[in-house]
Amino acid sequence: IRKGAAHIYSSDKSPRRGEPSGLLQPIRYDFAVEVKQRINALRQQIRDADHAYYVQADPIMGDAAYDRLLSELMALERANPEFGDPNSPTTRVGGAPLDAFRSQPHELPMLSLENTYVHSDLREWFARVQRGLEAAGAFTESTESNSLFSTDSGVGWTAALEPKVDGVAVSLRWVDGALATALTRGDGVRGDDIVQQVRTIRGLPLVLSGAPHILEVRGEIFMDDQAFSRLNMTRSQSDLPLFANARNATAGTLKSLDPAIAAERRLRFVAHGLGVVSNRVAESWSNARLRLQGFGIPVNGPIALVHSAEESIAEIDRFDALRRDLGYPTDGVVLRVDSMSQQEILGATTRSPRWAIAWKFAAERAPTRLLEVEWQVGKGGTLTPRATMEPVSLAGTTVQHASLHNIEEIERKDIRLGDVVLVEKAGEIIPQVVEPVLNQRTGQERVISAPELCTCCSQPVSRVGPKLYCINASCSAQIRERLSWFAGRDQMDINGLGDKLVAQLVDAGFVRTFSDLWRLDVKSLLTLDKVGQKSAQALIDAIDAARHQGLARVLAGLGIPQIGVVAARVLAEHFDDHHALLSATASDFEALPDFGEITAPLLWRWIHEQGGEHVFAELDALGVNLKSVRLGTSAAQPLAGCVAVVTGTLPTLGRKEAEAHLRALGANVTGSISSKTTFLLAGEKAGSKLAKAQSNGVTVVDEAWLQELLGQSKE
Repeated sequence: IRKGAAHIYSSDKSPRRGEPSGLLQPIRYDFAVEVKQRINALRQQIRDADHAYYVQADPIMGDAAYDRLLSELMALERANPEFGDPNSPTTRVGGAPLDAFRSQPHELPMLSLENTYVHSDLREWFARVQRGLEAAGAFTESTESNSLFSTDSGVGWTAALEPKVDGVAVSLRWVDGALATALTRGDGVRGDDIVQQVRTIRGLPLVLSGAPHILEVRGEIFMDDQAFSRLNMTRSQSDLPLFANARNATAGTLKSLDPAIAAERRLRFVAHGLGVVSNRVAESWSNARLRLQGFGIPVNGPIALVHSAEESIAEIDRFDALRRDLGYPTDGVVLRVDSMSQQEILGATTRSPRWAIAWKFAAERAPTRLLEVEWQVGKGGTLTPRATMEPVSLAGTTVQHASLHNIEEIERKDIRLGDVVLVEKAGEIIPQVVEPVLNQRTGQERVISAPELCTCCSQPVSRVGPKLYCINASCSAQIRERLSWFAGRDQMDINGLGDKLVAQLVDAGFVRTFSDLWRLDVKSLLTLDKVGQKSAQALIDAIDAARHQGLARVLAGLGIPQIGVVAARVLAEHFDDHHALLSATASDFEALPDFGEITAPLLWRWIHEQGGEHVFAELDALGVNLKSVRLGTSAAQPLAGCVAVVTGTLPTLGRKEAEAHLRALGANVTGSISSKTTFLLAGEKAGSKLAKAQSNGVTVVDEAWLQELLGQSKE
């Protein structure tokens, strides 16, 4: 429809949503009606219909009328691209395939929840929260009196319980009411922006009215039981492999670069938390849910409010019975402190918030026969037993292999080859052998013995407690595992260096150490099976690019005992380079957040007694960056020795950006006010932390003070 056009086209019949339209027939248009006004009116009508259908479950129009409006809008937008809008309802049908996902950092990390399966752990969590709030004097402050769920129990805090949806975690951000980004969890610090796929979720509003300037909502994208059954039925009719479960189907859908696939599969979203919000939407999570619902954002439900571990156990039992009728997959219950200010007081560790915990439902079990035990060699030389069994259906998947943990567990449970065993999915993810079914033994079963020689290199195996170790550091299986880990996405992120290629490189003798990767050349790679000129050059380029990843990723990839991605990041925040690590004592390491008496000596021994110094020297000689990659690191550190806390909404800086600047200036940044706090950097809506800082005589500063300090440090 261009200027001067007299009509548009729409369907001549009334198909249901998702079915092809019929022949197009003209609809007369009044020349006096501005095209842009009509486009805006259609968008609003469709948004209202989506909200009524998906959120309120009370449709305001039939499918035929809806399809006519959508067809008209699509025709108008195609003919008038100058009026395009990325948040138009027409984007819900998908769009052009993407070239790749764009990775970007979370302003607030997406932490994982601590899991529990036993009542004693749940009671301990309640006690831990109580102690933390009492120590902070949190009960002297008034709680939100207007909560629809408030009680007169006299208890100082309330826990909110919700079903734990088994989907894919995502963080959605609306800016000035428009959906801007949708980041996957990723490693918790960075995620992929899948906003094009998320825009196809019809139950999710793309435009909000009355929301804060920035509203970041965290939740789960999932596929309900009906959509999953329909998808697998379609795939079966097309002779395509079926998805094992709804979560796998959801993850596969979101990884697809074609948004049209997401549109076809009818994904859903529910909110289960908040990220960055420019103005707090409520003082409790139970009331925040109501605000989100008011914006049209679906929330996770039902919800229950409790005041003790015993009340929570009763509610969990009720949820366990209820979840089978919800119509979508759940694997547990999430418990959280309801008050937002109390959540801030409790804070978080580097891995999980202290104010929330996940109760996981008991795993499904099934009997099958144990046929064989394979001893797999890991990157640290540990031999781990893996069971091969007769295939069995378990929690929606066919299972043939499972973990046996270690030789001590095999001996303690008296598991034998040929046994009928019970298998379950731990956390409904990892299959494991639970126990043998003793009354089904025939006498033909055979005892499982610990191997005396490594199954890869045939060198002697050492037993230390429950674990078996290959003591040959040159064992090719260990080398392959270490290199595969080193090249992984959360470590050095070397694209193209997968397990199969690593095995070829090790078997050919081209790579035996981490540093050997930077000694590879195209000529050597071309001698390997199925490696061509283009892929060889691409791998060399990827390895060269990984040279600049920085200290944190290098440390995460070296396979140091107890040092994963999070611990490596902590080290890189506190030590400028590998030279500083070499000079540090075990006591220095023990003083770091979440390190303690076990991790610290293990790290020190790896560096000074197990070849760490040599590893660093080789990597450094080949130009691998072993310095901390930080934001705005300055030689001047005027805040050295200070302990800082950041709270509230700052005028221009995000909280994580402000914390990074403070660390660069030498400060140790923590999450809560204590007797050691030197100053509080406070913005708008500072809340309870500001009150506590003032009552304890802690200096309070603002962003202008920090910006001035940054300017001085650059001079």
